Amino acid sequence: MTRRDYPTAGLTIHWDSDICIHSGVCARTLPQVFRPREKPWIDADAADAAALAAAIDTCPSGALRYTRTDVEPAPKGELLLPSPAPEVPTAPAEPAAAVVVTATENGPYEIRGAVSVCAADGTVLREVGRVAYLCRCGHSATKPFCDGTHNRVGFSDAPAPAS
Repeated sequence: MTRRDYPTAGLTIHWDSDICIHSGVCARTLPQVFRPREKPWIDADAADAAALAAAIDTCPSGALRYTRTDVEPAPKGELLLPSPAPEVPTAPAEPAAAVVVTATENGPYEIRGAVSVCAADGTVLREVGRVAYLCRCGHSATKPFCDGTHNRVGFSDAPAPAS
């Protein structure tokens, strides 16, 4: 599992290579920051915190995340207590949102919704809260998750020609 942090003024970018599907959304959104052909590939100082956060929020796999560091602490000696919340009647529990699995064109399975991805022995590999991409080509180095290898190997979901 390769995770890297890239701190800059206002936030720290977190990147998890194991769940990155190399869609290129980040590089198209902020090419001066996300430079896949360079090392280090993230230049966190090339944009302000707001622009970085907005770009990271578009990451389809969740491989890019951030922690804001620009929140100002309370003045020394001052204790800020939250206002008491007004009493709200408890609403009935809503049914769980549906999990949707989509076979993307010439790419991975896209899993949307809250789901656990487990190994054959039942070990939880990842809790998915929003979206995950599972390998469909069979060549990913991070199976069962997609790592974008389908692009390199020319995976196609077109039907095989009749013989």
